[in-house]
Amino acid sequence: MDKKVKRKTTNYKSIYYNESTKKYDVKYNFKEYDVKTGKNKYRSKWIYNLNTITEAKAELAKLQTGGGRSGDKDITLQGAYDLWLIKAEGQNFSPVSIKNTRQQIRMVYRFVPATTKLKDIDEEVYYKFCSDIRKYGYSEETIHSINATFRKMINLAYKKKLIKENILNYADNIKTKKKEDYKTISKEEFCEIDKYFKENDFWRMGVNNYPKYRLMFNILYYTGLRIGECIALTYVDFEGFIYYQPKNEVLLEADSPNQNTQEKPVQGTRVKIDKSFVSGMNLTKEPKNYKKRSIPLSPAPERLFIEIKESHLEKGGSLEDKIFTWGYGLCDAVLKKACNALDFPKYTCHDFRHTFISNLIRKGVPLPVIEKASGDTQQTILKRYSHMFEGDELMILTAMKDL
Repeated sequence: MDKKVKRKTTNYKSIYYNESTKKYDVKYNFKEYDVKTGKNKYRSKWIYNLNTITEAKAELAKLQTGGGRSGDKDITLQGAYDLWLIKAEGQNFSPVSIKNTRQQIRMVYRFVPATTKLKDIDEEVYYKFCSDIRKYGYSEETIHSINATFRKMINLAYKKKLIKENILNYADNIKTKKKEDYKTISKEEFCEIDKYFKENDFWRMGVNNYPKYRLMFNILYYTGLRIGECIALTYVDFEGFIYYQPKNEVLLEADSPNQNTQEKPVQGTRVKIDKSFVSGMNLTKEPKNYKKRSIPLSPAPERLFIEIKESHLEKGGSLEDKIFTWGYGLCDAVLKKACNALDFPKYTCHDFRHTFISNLIRKGVPLPVIEKASGDTQQTILKRYSHMFEGDELMILTAMKDL
């Protein structure tokens, strides 16, 4: 039977003098997170027969930095995020994208610790993660964002060949709220919301804010702007336009029909979208996807805008001033207050955008035109509103019938 090894401690923690071999041994204690059990496993690794204390210290340093452990090249979830940050900086991602991803990865860490090795994340672990974030009580939108960030890290590591297989290729994605289940605001409901802000007051620092809120919700309903794009608007972003259309192709009621020509002038106001305001970071940036565009205003928001602008100029304001001075949260809170008073569902500012695009589709507006007005790509529109194009097959069959 082998004699029991006798070691003496040294002045250096984890380094021992082996009296049998007259050399130094190093013991490194560490813990590994087991994603299956959700608990830490405590392990140790020894390196034996080091000739000098200097060699022992060098080997201990390697162990402490991961250089000597088995699988030391395995990438962790934190490592994948660090890689993503390098990519984000190299490709000049917006500060908003970086901030949002940072917030979402922190939420991911609540359920899958940052030290988890990606090779240990299998189908079972992914499904547990999906279950945990849903049980936590997040909104459908937040669940979608957290899941997308988690998948983004795994896909990036696989793309860089840091993991041998991508479990996302065969693990079913988490199911969040179907796009067709998002709320749309009926015309009757919007008229009641508009009436609420017309007939009620909200005074702050001697100013009734409801007329501007009324203008904001009219703009959102009739243009489908994102809330950040709407908050960023200045008075100079609204401009008049006039164009002529053939008299036999009347699409709009002309303001000043010219009976002496074969054309009727169409006049109005359009709003330019070339920026977006991020209230959480108090900065103005390019619109999403860098999609600058302009949208014609319907008569209702056009009249409200003219009234607000004239009042602003009478008080010595500038056309360069922002129209709305609130953040996202306050806009949603004011809208929910109106919905509660009217006994409506708790609509959000984004529901106006969904309603606008849905209405254009129902009216048969061509997809390229919807893309131009909304700032979304045709691919995104088809993906999010595919249920609304279900009658297109009949349209194709009708068109091909007599050919």
